[in-house]
Amino acid sequence: MSDDDDEIRKFLPSGFGRQTSTHDFESQYKKTIRPDYAARQAKKAEAVDDSESDDDDDDELDEMPISHELLLKEHTKTISALDIDPAGVRLASGAYDFDLDLWDFNGMNPAFQKPFRSIEPSESHLIRDVQFSLNGEYLLVIPSSSQAKILTRDGVEVSEFTRGDMYIRDMNNTSGHIAELTSGRWHPSNYTTLATSALDSTIRIWDSNVRRTQSHVIIIKPKSVKHSKPHVSAIAWKADDGRYIAAAANDGSIGYWSATGPYSRPVATIADAHEPDSWTSALEYGSNGTTLVSRGGDGTVKLWDTRSFKKPMMTRGGLVNSIPETSIGFSPDERYIITGTSATPEEPIGKLHILDKSDLSTVTALKFTVPEEDEKKSSAAKPVSVVRSLWHPKLNQIAVGTSTGAVHVLFSRDYSTKGAKLVIEKTPKVRHVDDDLTADIDLVAASTTPGSGGGPRKKKTDAYKPEIPLVRKMHGEIGVVNEFEDEEDKNNKRRKYL
Repeated sequence: MSDDDDEIRKFLPSGFGRQTSTHDFESQYKKTIRPDYAARQAKKAEAVDDSESDDDDDDELDEMPISHELLLKEHTKTISALDIDPAGVRLASGAYDFDLDLWDFNGMNPAFQKPFRSIEPSESHLIRDVQFSLNGEYLLVIPSSSQAKILTRDGVEVSEFTRGDMYIRDMNNTSGHIAELTSGRWHPSNYTTLATSALDSTIRIWDSNVRRTQSHVIIIKPKSVKHSKPHVSAIAWKADDGRYIAAAANDGSIGYWSATGPYSRPVATIADAHEPDSWTSALEYGSNGTTLVSRGGDGTVKLWDTRSFKKPMMTRGGLVNSIPETSIGFSPDERYIITGTSATPEEPIGKLHILDKSDLSTVTALKFTVPEEDEKKSSAAKPVSVVRSLWHPKLNQIAVGTSTGAVHVLFSRDYSTKGAKLVIEKTPKVRHVDDDLTADIDLVAASTTPGSGGGPRKKKTDAYKPEIPLVRKMHGEIGVVNEFEDEEDKNNKRRKYL
């Protein structure tokens, strides 16, 4: 083979038909690296030969899913509800803008990161809480109204629970809540049982198949006659079997009840678990069923043992919390606790704190800045609060919702699976001539065909009208319309013989 042939071969395809190509997504990963991770890696590279560097701390952070970030920006106001289904395929986000957005990791790619459905479940009501069911088929939605809703994973409404009678004073005799909802949780092992809480001082346990009335009612009673009725701010099922349900109120109290009754009195309660008149925004049980963590509106995180429910095992302060939906949760191995902090005039950027469960010290605190498009619209510095956060056990990824309306999905290239990584690694679709469905279609003819989109659409009633015949006898004469003639000529002849 001559050198001339080699030169010509450079300009020829390697084969015929559809050609496959490999997608280099290294550039996509570089775009998603978090600045704090990049700075830590650069510092680590400079201190390779430094014997004083703490390799253990670096290794601990490197194993966390916090090196990369996928930004999902569709909401315009604070993210107040956030959850990922158990399979790790779909993410649901609710906000103060009244919208509920459903995202599918399999349906997004580096060029398209939008929800596949955006709805307003309860008109002019913000979303307080959302949670996927145990099998991931349904989504419990808690709006700021008195009626919870159940949607399918595709966002189709299945049921809306009834509203109680606000003129009945005994809350045991009403069929539903009469005040604004605050929280909702599916039972950890029963697919059809769920619980909701509201400002009417009650927790109501429901069967998802019966929407007209609740199964049981738990009433939170005031500390004394002098105190007003407490508002239930957060609830949590006992994680392993759901035998107990814990609740926090705005009077600072935390208690837990047996899920099978009696419901008239708690199994145990602490009157001053957090400061009175503060809003305890979240409760969460550990997998062992005896550990309970609470997120106080007084800026504290407290770890409790329900077997000796008198004082907290540990307390951590200095974590500002001014948003009533601020969440708290455990890592999959429960070595860590994650929660967010709110912005203040002194510290306008809130952080996601990853706490060591053994002593509640901060392992790392991550900042989240305003998205670029929002920053361009406003010249003034915008405060950022970290509101919702969850660490998904199957994906090993952390979803974070902030007051800017953005959802940040944190992940590790080495230790996370699927989820946000699917979006980054998805190969862009390469169009081929064989994919062009219009290649064999007469576009001119299609544009003039009624109902094709290029011409006038037929009325629905026109489908039942018989066509004018091509042959018609008039006064002993027969007029024939040639089928090869122009359409306009055909119509003219039809009119002539009618």
